[in-house]
Amino acid sequence: MLTYRVLVTGKFDRPDEETRARLLAELGKDGFPRLKFTEEGSLAYSEHLGSFSFRCVVRTDPGPGADQDAKDQAELMAMECLDAHGYPYRDLTSAPTCMDTIKIKRKR
Repeated sequence: MLTYRVLVTGKFDRPDEETRARLLAELGKDGFPRLKFTEEGSLAYSEHLGSFSFRCVVRTDPGPGADQDAKDQAELMAMECLDAHGYPYRDLTSAPTCMDTIKIKRKR
């Protein structure tokens, strides 16, 4: 299995006043821990409620479609999270990074 960190970004799609109030109430609860890549995923956004990011860790089988599988899995997780809270969204995009093939340059 390959391990991916996937950053899914999107925009809130004109939340109504009740949804805006819930989003703002949730904003201050956890702070920066929302910026971590986790198995269950973490949703982060600013008080402007324009765009958001969803960071998650997914695992896929190796092969030619592994990157796309990671993207699809992460976007589905983001949609499930947003739908579960009743947050309207649009324009999802994602960027996967395979942690098993990443090369780290060391200082000499």
